[in-house]
Amino acid sequence: MMHIGPLMCIIFTAFSSLVGIVSNIDMKGLIIPIGAIFETDDEQILSAFRYAQTNYNAHFNQFALVSYTDTVDVTDSFQMVSAICNRMKSGVFLFYGVTDIRSRNIIRDFTRTFHMPYLSPSTAPLEIKPQQNFEIHMKPDYSLAIIDMIEYFGWPRMHYLYDSDDGLNRLQMVLAALRNTREGDYSSQITVIARRLYNVENAHDELRQMDRMVMDDEKVFVFDLSSERAYRSILKQIPEVGMNKEGYHYLVATLDFINLDMQRYLHGGVNITGFQLLNFENPALRKFIRTWNMLDPYTYPGAGKTKLTYEAALAVDVIDVITRSLRNMVAENPKIFQSTFRRKEVYNYNRTQGIPCNTKPPVPWMHGNTIMDEIKELDFEGLTGRIRFDENGFRKDYELNVFTVGLDTGPFKIGTWDPVNHYKGLYDQNDEDEDNFFNVSQTNRPKIISTILSSPFLMLKEAKDGQPLVGNNRFEGYTVDLTKEVADIVRFDYEFQLVKDDEYGRYINNTWTGMIGEVYRREADMAIGPITITYEREAFVDFSKPFMNVGISIMIKKPEIQKPGVFSFMEPLSPKIWICILCAYIGVSVGLFLVSRFSPYEWEKGSGDEVMENQFNILNALWFSVGALMLQGSDACPRSFSGRIIGTVWWFFVLIIISSYTANLAAFLTIERMHTPIESADDLAKQTEIKYGTIKSGTTMKFFEESKVQTYRQMWNFMSAENPSVFVKDVKEGVDRVKSSKGKYAFLLESSANEFYNNREPCDTMKVGPNLNSKGLGIATTPDSPIKAQMNLAVLELTEDGTLHKLKTKWWKDKGQCAGNPGDASSKRELSLSNVAGIFYILIAGLVFAVILASFEFICEKSKMYEKVSYMTATETVTTLVMTPTSEKENGGPEGMPHSYNTTENQQATFSYKPQPAIGFEHFMREMDHTEL
Repeated sequence: MMHIGPLMCIIFTAFSSLVGIVSNIDMKGLIIPIGAIFETDDEQILSAFRYAQTNYNAHFNQFALVSYTDTVDVTDSFQMVSAICNRMKSGVFLFYGVTDIRSRNIIRDFTRTFHMPYLSPSTAPLEIKPQQNFEIHMKPDYSLAIIDMIEYFGWPRMHYLYDSDDGLNRLQMVLAALRNTREGDYSSQITVIARRLYNVENAHDELRQMDRMVMDDEKVFVFDLSSERAYRSILKQIPEVGMNKEGYHYLVATLDFINLDMQRYLHGGVNITGFQLLNFENPALRKFIRTWNMLDPYTYPGAGKTKLTYEAALAVDVIDVITRSLRNMVAENPKIFQSTFRRKEVYNYNRTQGIPCNTKPPVPWMHGNTIMDEIKELDFEGLTGRIRFDENGFRKDYELNVFTVGLDTGPFKIGTWDPVNHYKGLYDQNDEDEDNFFNVSQTNRPKIISTILSSPFLMLKEAKDGQPLVGNNRFEGYTVDLTKEVADIVRFDYEFQLVKDDEYGRYINNTWTGMIGEVYRREADMAIGPITITYEREAFVDFSKPFMNVGISIMIKKPEIQKPGVFSFMEPLSPKIWICILCAYIGVSVGLFLVSRFSPYEWEKGSGDEVMENQFNILNALWFSVGALMLQGSDACPRSFSGRIIGTVWWFFVLIIISSYTANLAAFLTIERMHTPIESADDLAKQTEIKYGTIKSGTTMKFFEESKVQTYRQMWNFMSAENPSVFVKDVKEGVDRVKSSKGKYAFLLESSANEFYNNREPCDTMKVGPNLNSKGLGIATTPDSPIKAQMNLAVLELTEDGTLHKLKTKWWKDKGQCAGNPGDASSKRELSLSNVAGIFYILIAGLVFAVILASFEFICEKSKMYEKVSYMTATETVTTLVMTPTSEKENGGPEGMPHSYNTTENQQATFSYKPQPAIGFEHFMREMDHTEL
């Protein structure tokens, strides 16, 4: 017994140390499992849920979340129960999942029995039984919003169309609310005709039938459908049955009104009203959308440039609700999960692994009540607005935006709705004016227009007579004229305000710079200038229809005009063609020679003998071919049929070649051409000698930074790595850099600015290659501003009547400084000596060659003389012939006459003589016969 005491002390000390170690275990490295149940078509919702979970695990190290996901048919109660029990057995802390009216009661019973929190984005049930509830409803209830809008518009009769049990559930709530309205109120007199659409994809017959049933001046329909796909389908069918015209009013019971395509309803006169849960003025939502747009759609299907739905935003808020509640639990009690995990497995009350469904009696989840209490205590701003829950797990203190679409207007915001204040219209202060929805001139305050100095859009006007210019008179340019035209149509006063940071607009550190930032922060009512419409900017401000289409282009320094070469007259035909012509010439000549040799019709008798002669020897054949090629002809012509065929096809060949050559020769000799070192973006990317860059803020730089095209990615890597920097502050600095770089810098800018500066003196820049992309310039207005509708109409009107074209012509062409005049045009058509120097060289070379050849022939013929006489002998012979007289006797006749002289009665004498050979021409001497009368 003496040894037991120390042993117990040791054991107690070790146990105390172990308990101390366990008690000091924090949440780091802990993995908390959660269950998730999705429908089969919830692709974007699942991606948003996964991304939010991954994003939390990457930024918070207190604990990590792992989700066990099941995709089931929520209308099948057996599948739902199986999924819930399997995940509870594995030890999930709570569930996030969709529900259906057919499986809602089973989910409610399971969650209440096992105290398992269940967060759902689905429609809330019609009524709640007075029992403890473990369901959290993320989707705000908007049944009262439908009722308030019906009462606001004062419709006495309407059709209520739905396609699901949830729609039927809301219909029952609407009817119950209308029945409970106090006696004598408007709602006691309303008539509701309800119909369920069993096939939303093909509801033409139901729509026509209900249309014929309504004889009122205003036909009202309420659509309460189950999905965005159903809304898209029904909105497509309405115009097909002719129900998209004046006299129809539709209330679309969706929380995603802006994402619906309403373009086909803008010109028929129909009115469409709907609700919008996502408020794009919410900074948290804007930040998430920017990240969402950059996600890889292969990793997160439904992400990227696809519009974010409110269901996906609810999935992101669910992760926020779960992590905030669990962190609050740990903050209040750091040891709360100490006994829950064993070897990373979840145990419930240290009794069972997980929360099995088959225990008798059922053992509820030990942390279920605490998790529910923490969730109901939350109050924060999520993507879907303010997140707060009441005692029954319903959203409270939320707000819905009400939007409408009318004739050539919308969608734009007309009011807000919340459960406390109900509907509050933005234009209800002046009910007497029925057009105040679209009256943007309801205030006398001039509109502040943010703009930027950028030629020719906005330039400072030169003062006249030394008088300083103030106000809008300080500026001139395309922006000034465009604003004046728009203001005359929309009828508002305005004041230009130069942007403070001299930038167009970049999203940096969760804020916008430049003109976009001033409009977003409401420091200006709108921004007009060379502002590119992009998806990222559209998420923060509203844009009008584009008033100009532009694209990214390349500006380089204009190279020197290439001087024409000596043999520029040969450029109309390629070297291959010249070689082919030469080969054809030789081939035709040889062919004609051979044909003439074989054909008997080319042979004829010579004069005075029986020898047969052929005129087409090889030299004559060559001469015939070259004569035809030069359009001159020759004395020799083929007599045989085969020879004439060769001649005919050769003449046809020459006709086509000469005609083509002549047609191209004028253009090649009169048009001055320049050789540019680059012709496209690919040429820029393949070389490193010529540097290139963009403006350091704006969409052009963003285009290369975010592009996935290999060429543009290569260009961005080159630009971002260059030192010194190739980026410039503004367009003018970029143009000046091009001019001073001596052809070693190319500037990437919008095509409109490129065209303008190319027409400014000293006219030493030019645009090369096609535009790299296509985009529009628009007028930016404050988010959800009703002025957007009027701006769209004004821009369309100016486009159709040609005003925008006239303005561009005025500032780009008429005011250009590099336009050619008639004198310049005529001087360019004149040929200089350098254009035709080659033909003179050929003429001179031909003359010289002919003289040389003649000399060569002379020498060759002289070497063939029968006898050679020296110069002294020939001189003595000539002298004797001239100086010594000849007697008549010796010559056989009168003195001085040749020896063959004969006299006739007609005094006709015939004589022959052989003169002395002249020097060098002895071989050509022959006897000559003369007759003397």
